[in-house]
Amino acid sequence: MRVNVVEQSLYYQYFCLSLYSIDYPVKPATLYHILVGKRTASILFKAHIYHAIPFFSVFPNLNRSQYDNMVREFIEKDWITASENNEEYYLCKKAKEELDLYFSKHFYPKNINQLLNGQVTKEFWKKILFSTQVLSELRYQNNHYLPIEKEWKTQLWLKNWLKNSSLERQELGSSFGKEWIQLLKEFRSFDAEILVAQLTGHKKNGKTSTQLAVKYGLDQMELTFLVQNTISQLLNKVVSEKETFPLFYLIYQECKGDRYSSLSLSARSTAYYLEKGYSIEKIALERRLKVNTISEHIIELAIIFPNFDVSNFIPKEDYQRLCALFSENEEITYEDLKKEMPQIPFSWYRLIQIERSRIV
Repeated sequence: MRVNVVEQSLYYQYFCLSLYSIDYPVKPATLYHILVGKRTASILFKAHIYHAIPFFSVFPNLNRSQYDNMVREFIEKDWITASENNEEYYLCKKAKEELDLYFSKHFYPKNINQLLNGQVTKEFWKKILFSTQVLSELRYQNNHYLPIEKEWKTQLWLKNWLKNSSLERQELGSSFGKEWIQLLKEFRSFDAEILVAQLTGHKKNGKTSTQLAVKYGLDQMELTFLVQNTISQLLNKVVSEKETFPLFYLIYQECKGDRYSSLSLSARSTAYYLEKGYSIEKIALERRLKVNTISEHIIELAIIFPNFDVSNFIPKEDYQRLCALFSENEEITYEDLKKEMPQIPFSWYRLIQIERSRIV
């Protein structure tokens, strides 16, 4: 679920401000590219360093001029202060105190991960909503209603899902309803209420995020984050207790894709070649791409998968030498590193940076 920014509400401004830090500088232009989801190795790396991976592509339609105006307001209010290069900014202490106060009274999306789970969560919830409507109408034997899902692909999926079920349709509807009831018991009353409010069924129309925001007196973005967080909790519950929720889990299985579904399409293709044991050079030859492009895919894999072993892509002696140099100076630049190791490609430098950033 992505959040569309219509106007710069106070919640939106405070959320964007929260992505700056007292401990490390953040470049506003880079942060913009993270929020809209510009998928390059360098932007993904910065998202990793800024601890902003969960919010990658959360505002795909963010207006650049509005964003820049907001950053200027942050500077004028002394909420962020420039670093030595005047391109990166630190969060000021008074802004941190104001953020702490504001988010003590408002929801902050700590547990979402747009990059890793955003697409799966969106697809899962879409199919759950549609299945709920159709099974509800089936239980009342009503065939005259407007389906909430207009996409033919999803309609076809549901027809096949119903057709292939081992349960008779009335029994399927009953079992699905029982799973819903059991799931809702796991949530606090407010979270259960906002889930149920979105459901469409027999003689019941689901409410939109805008309608829910008005009903509860919340900023629409805060409400959207709340809903996304609750759906993520529901999905986690379904996955962790799949024996208790077999029908919901079955729908999840048809949404999750493979382990590389969070990668860009091109990086995903590279990952498949790596599994077959291909070298970077051979993958580049097979795919008619530059070696640097494949190296960027390796960087993307290293960022998204914490257990990805970067040492497999650097000769052993070079890897050990790189680790030693980083141990002497964790802030070593690529230019300084090349003085010690003139032939080192930038991708090796970046991979070591990623590996060492994992160390707590």
